[in-house]
Amino acid sequence: MKKPSTGQHRVFDRDKSKALYEQQLPVYRAALQQLVQDIRLILEQHGLTPAIKYRVKSFEAYLDKRHKQDSAPTGQRAPTINDFFGLRIVSPFLEDIETISSLIAANFQVLETERKANQHSFREFGYDSVHLAIRLEKQPTGRLMPGVRRVCEIQLRTILQDAWAEVEHELVYKSDISLPNQSIRRKLASLNATLTLSDLIFQEIRDYQKELRLHGRKRRATVEQPVLGDELISISHPTTALPAGRVGPIPSTMASHLEKTMLRALEAHGNHDLEEAIALYNQLLGMQLDRKVRGLVYNHRGMAYFAQGQQKRALKDFSSAIGYDPESDRGYANRGLCHRVQEKYAKALEDFDRALKINPNRPDNYFGRAQTYYDMQRFDEAREDCEKALGIHSGYQPARQLIRDLQNKLN
Repeated sequence: MKKPSTGQHRVFDRDKSKALYEQQLPVYRAALQQLVQDIRLILEQHGLTPAIKYRVKSFEAYLDKRHKQDSAPTGQRAPTINDFFGLRIVSPFLEDIETISSLIAANFQVLETERKANQHSFREFGYDSVHLAIRLEKQPTGRLMPGVRRVCEIQLRTILQDAWAEVEHELVYKSDISLPNQSIRRKLASLNATLTLSDLIFQEIRDYQKELRLHGRKRRATVEQPVLGDELISISHPTTALPAGRVGPIPSTMASHLEKTMLRALEAHGNHDLEEAIALYNQLLGMQLDRKVRGLVYNHRGMAYFAQGQQKRALKDFSSAIGYDPESDRGYANRGLCHRVQEKYAKALEDFDRALKINPNRPDNYFGRAQTYYDMQRFDEAREDCEKALGIHSGYQPARQLIRDLQNKLN
């Protein structure tokens, strides 16, 4: 048998490494369990209770990475293994991801922060997860395996991001069959867009509920005062005579019915019961609503139609939303997304331009236009919009990821 050349490869004893792995595995797991307890305590103190999973890399997976290390040419520094210890934190809402990331950064030494996605993902809509690498300082990890750093990789995902990653891993990453045609690729891209939109809807439901609770507290505190003209929920009463220039209070029974119907619609939407959501949106549109509220309902019904793949109805509703609330940048941005998915890029750009004119301080409006430029292969303009988004919010990771994609494409 030909002996390996010590000048070409590093010596690696599989049997000794496996014995060390089996001996130290209980210590490794105990260290991760302690880390999970520490993180859970920190998050619970801030009202967060996400699902937390942990794992030590299997010996075979470790061995595979170790072999890749050993294949590094002599004279070059072999790469270290940073994901031997791993946690995954899965939370329902997008805003929780940033909160959890900040809390981890405040309590641990973060060595790296990156927003990743699998190499073969159809990430047209920037759908990925946040990865943090933290140093294991407090946890006694025992004797480390050769090539392993005292580092733990933490993945932060929403529930939908986690579902997408798991299914995509089976369909694409682990499959030895390439996707057969452009139609399948577009369906995956459309599904990706739907999941991204669903995450935004979940977050909007949460924001809406917070506003309702705040509105309810204010209303209870000022029950004798008239409702201001710009309140979130208001109902027109053409039969009620009021002095000119004055807005009267909303009858509590009607306001309560409106709020309950809206919440039921948003909850059905968030649970992906789109037929029920659309039926409830129809009920709301049958009520006498403030123009801005009517525009909001059209916008939500449009998103439900979009999730069903009924893009013509979605476009019509987004246009109605704009008609009732011409100063809502979200209506234009949603219609721009719909045009983009239909590859009507000129119309998409018009809508994103309008959204940015109304609200130039929202980074995702720039990012939506950047993605449209990217699809049109106008890469310089895509990069410029990403940089503008980062100028507003330096931590806006989707823009950073698209810049990296642009660099990879141009290299």
